[in-house]
Amino acid sequence: MEDLERTLNSNTLAVPAISVATGIVISSFIGNGFIVGFILLLIAVAIYIAILYSGKDPIKAYRFRLFHYSWLALAFIGTGIIFAEIHKPDTLSVDNKKAESIFGTVKDISEKASGDLLTLDVHKICWSTAHTDDFSNLTINVKCIGSNAGYSIGDNIVFPATIRSIEDNPNSFSSGYKRIMNSKGIFYTCNVYDGNIKVEDHNSSIMSLSRKIRNNLEVYIENTHLSKDTQNFLITVLLGDRNYLDSSTRDIFADAGVAHVLALSGMHMAIIGGIFLFLLFPFNFVGRYKIRFLLAAAMLWVYAFITGMAPSTVRACIMVSFATIAIILERKRYVFNSLFAATLIILLFSPLTLFDIGFQLSFVCVASLAAFASHVNPFDHKTNPKSYRIAAIFAATMVATLGSWIITAYYFKSFPLAFIPANILILPILPFYIALALIHLLLAHCGVDLYFMSWILDSTFEGLKIFLKWIGSGNVIHQDISYETLILWITGLTLAGLFLNVKRWKPLMVSGITLMIISVLIIPLQADRIPDDSFIITNNYRNVAINIKKGNEEEQVIMEKGKISRTNIGTSSIITIDCNLPETITPCKCDYLVIAGGYKGNIMDVNKIFKPSRIVIHPSVRRKRENSYINEARDLGIDCHSIRHDKPLKVII
Repeated sequence: MEDLERTLNSNTLAVPAISVATGIVISSFIGNGFIVGFILLLIAVAIYIAILYSGKDPIKAYRFRLFHYSWLALAFIGTGIIFAEIHKPDTLSVDNKKAESIFGTVKDISEKASGDLLTLDVHKICWSTAHTDDFSNLTINVKCIGSNAGYSIGDNIVFPATIRSIEDNPNSFSSGYKRIMNSKGIFYTCNVYDGNIKVEDHNSSIMSLSRKIRNNLEVYIENTHLSKDTQNFLITVLLGDRNYLDSSTRDIFADAGVAHVLALSGMHMAIIGGIFLFLLFPFNFVGRYKIRFLLAAAMLWVYAFITGMAPSTVRACIMVSFATIAIILERKRYVFNSLFAATLIILLFSPLTLFDIGFQLSFVCVASLAAFASHVNPFDHKTNPKSYRIAAIFAATMVATLGSWIITAYYFKSFPLAFIPANILILPILPFYIALALIHLLLAHCGVDLYFMSWILDSTFEGLKIFLKWIGSGNVIHQDISYETLILWITGLTLAGLFLNVKRWKPLMVSGITLMIISVLIIPLQADRIPDDSFIITNNYRNVAINIKKGNEEEQVIMEKGKISRTNIGTSSIITIDCNLPETITPCKCDYLVIAGGYKGNIMDVNKIFKPSRIVIHPSVRRKRENSYINEARDLGIDCHSIRHDKPLKVII
């Protein structure tokens, strides 16, 4: 009990931060959140009054001292519920509904090869039924196809579109996009075509200024003599814009278990902060080390602003700010208290951030480093400081990855086996690489373009890609991870951390290790991995395209147009007919018969010849003829699947 009390006293914001997070989670499962939140606040006030009343007796006051955390926890749980209700996303009653006018403010812009992707805060929607709805917290993704409306972040725009729910790609076995978008409070999307967007007014918001500065820096990097791949990599890791990086490079980093390098996070902020501190080192010579840390913290906030104020960077800046205040006031610094302070501030301003994968990964990585890194380091920082610092790099890599792998596996349904050697190689190199890149960019801006530095940066990046591609090839496990498994692992990790940092009570460590082992052992018992030779007959309008599961990849087979073609996938036989039946044809049985637009006959004729177990109508068939086929198949008692109406046909072997 004394250990717990001492820990809580040194981490005063732990209970508020955890309680607010708990309240946000509770809010996602209950209705009437405002009522529940206010009831908890009233109960907290009642408990506080009762404790104050008992405090008149010094003995009772001492015995009941820890009960203060009970009313504090209830008060912040209620606060978390209320704030989550205030920021809860609005929902639409009807999906795939035509809107005559959607009014909103551009929140963010992602530049894609196929067109911009806008994140839009919707204010009002005028439906085709002449009904109008107003919204206070509705965010949608807007895919702009060839649009050149001249919009920017902060602008108010209006356009017509059909709004639909965000779904995973039906033509692929991989999933996770819907879950990630929903975790950000984005449930809907729509497409808008060239010329349909009207900018009502241009607003010079603070975030539009951030975007403008970032765009100018991106253009500057693109004008250097670095290779295109290196330029895109530097834009990604320095400015946090992942739209420049091609999918093949992202896959290489993901398969090797170092995808976190591509997402601007606390690690990048630590590297940039270290560079700032190094540049400001002369302040130490004049005894102004406090000013040095203060300036570095301020510069870090400016950097976070330029890169878009992502939750992970804001969390890092808040922690740095608390640490800087502690240095200036000459107070003892507690990493966990800074982490909880950052978490509390972020969640109060943006409760939905709790469900964002970037925030979760950032929090778990920092917490794992604070809880385990010093304990797994084999050297003592006092007797062997140099060895301790070298070993700390590898220790930090292991504990951060072991702490966060379950979150990555849960969202992306994959786990790279080569993450430890890949991280051990790339993490020590990254700080030096970023420092060299910044020096090169600064010199180039001053008119000193050193080609040998460009060669070093290009060669190093290409070498890293070759190594990561080699070590990650075929070393990725694809497996569904349940929510219960995620909770088991995090709980076990927490218990182990409490054992090492709060109370050396063996049941804590035994329970923690047991839960983590159980969470790993039950993974194979969960949803089975999609077997090889499973396939999807896609909704590609031009061709009959079939995606086939082969290991960790998906292969695509394109059936010939204007012909009768046949393919076998595992034990399944598929025949595609995209022409009229020839006068002479040999009857043959098949499992799936795909009727494409080139066939003008009827269902009875093809059924007599091919006797399929299931008929699939391709979207290239005209709607009127498709309806005729569906009715004819129903009358004949034949199993019929319309891709246009029933979505792509997914067959799991």
